[in-house]
Amino acid sequence: MLLLVEGPLEGDRLGVANAARALGHRVVELATGASVLPMDVGGFEWGVLYGDTPSLERYQALHEAARSKNVTLLNDVMQHADAMELDRVVGALGGSTARTEVVSRVEDVRAALTRLPLPVFIKGAVQSRKWFGWNACVAQTVEDAEARVTQLLSMPSQSRSRVLLREVLPLRRIDQTVENFPLSREYRLFVLDADILALGFYWPGPDPFGALSERELREIHELAHHAAVKTRVPWLCVDVGQLDDGSWRLIETQDPCCSALSAVSPGLLVGALGRALEMRGGC
Repeated sequence: MLLLVEGPLEGDRLGVANAARALGHRVVELATGASVLPMDVGGFEWGVLYGDTPSLERYQALHEAARSKNVTLLNDVMQHADAMELDRVVGALGGSTARTEVVSRVEDVRAALTRLPLPVFIKGAVQSRKWFGWNACVAQTVEDAEARVTQLLSMPSQSRSRVLLREVLPLRRIDQTVENFPLSREYRLFVLDADILALGFYWPGPDPFGALSERELREIHELAHHAAVKTRVPWLCVDVGQLDDGSWRLIETQDPCCSALSAVSPGLLVGALGRALEMRGGC
C-alpha cells in the first residue's frame, strides 16, 4: 500500500502518515494542490490518497498520474464523484437517508418545495456550510431557501452547480454546539469493498450517550454496508445519525481521500486498510 498524502503534514494527515510509516507502508508527500507524483515507476501498488478536497479535474489528473507510475487509486474518477456528490447517488440510497430535492437554478426552488415541505436543510452537492452555523444551512421560508441556493450556486467548489434541499431529520441532539451548529449523535465509518474497517464518534469528544449497543452497532454497520453496495464505491466514508426514536439514518457519503478521521484512530484505520488491501489482487 502506498500513501499519497498532501501537505502540510499536520493534524489527521500527520497522524495517517506516521501510522503508515510505522506499519511499513511507503509514504509519498505531495505539495499542496499538486497533480503530479514525485516518484519513479515501480511494481504495482494500491494508492491511498489523503489531503484536501480535490476538484474533479484534479482528481482525474492524480488518478492518471498514479496509473502512469503503476499505482491504482482505490476509487476511479467516477467512483470518486459518486462518493463526493450526493445528488448522484441519493436516489439509489432510497429511504435510508433524508428525502431530497436537487436544483441547479434558483428558479427551481419553489417547485421543489411543493414536493418537500419546509424547513429544509440546504447543502451543495459536495459540501454544506454547517461551519457557519445552523441558520446558514436551514431555510424556514421559500425566500430563505432561494437565498441559500443562490449563495451555494456561486460557490462551485461546494456545489458543482447543484444544490440539495433535504428533509430536516429529527436527530437525537447533544447538549452542545460547534460554531452555532447543534450537534447530534453521529458516527463516521470507513468502508472498503462494503466491509466496515473502522468507525468513530463524529464530533469532538466522547459519545455522551455512551458506547453503542450491539443492536446500534449492527444497525449502523448495515447502513454503511447498504450505502457501499448501492453507490458501488469501493472506498467510502459514511456518516450516520441517530433519530429521536432510536433508529439510524444515513447522513451523507464522502471519499475518504478528504475525510477527517473524527474519533477514528489513524493506526487502527491504516492497519485495517493495509490488511484488507493485502487480500486484494493487483490490476
